[in-house]
Amino acid sequence: MRRALLLAAMGLVAALPAPASADGALDAARAKWRAAKLGDYEYGYRKFCECHRESPPETVVSVRDGKVVNVRHRPVGSTTEVPAAEKNFEYYWTVDGLFELIAAAEVRHVEVRAQYDSTVGYPTEIHIDYDKNLIGDELDLKLTGVTPLPR
Repeated sequence: MRRALLLAAMGLVAALPAPASADGALDAARAKWRAAKLGDYEYGYRKFCECHRESPPETVVSVRDGKVVNVRHRPVGSTTEVPAAEKNFEYYWTVDGLFELIAAAEVRHVEVRAQYDSTVGYPTEIHIDYDKNLIGDELDLKLTGVTPLPR
């Protein structure tokens, strides 16, 4: 139910024009990302939360033609990768999806902190606190890199 409400809210936000970030960083980073024209790429991130405070596993997302086509998790200290089920790919973001996530949070006027790669523009860190009065509603991601995939 909560996911359906979130998706509905994001659909509503997607219909609105994307806000200009207060300092222009989001718009500048998105422009760099678009200029890089990476249609096929892989990126990794670590999602910090209560269950993984110090050392979350790395999640590696493969994207082709703007769609998530593979996801796997690399537990800390292990060489084994755990694949995500294809039916769950919808729960993972493309880099464009990360930009949309940041923009949607800015529209809602919640706390958003993001840093961007100076060359290609993808987000390197994203922190969103949807409600300062709640614990556990935050999103805290640190990207580990973006790698172009061969065609």
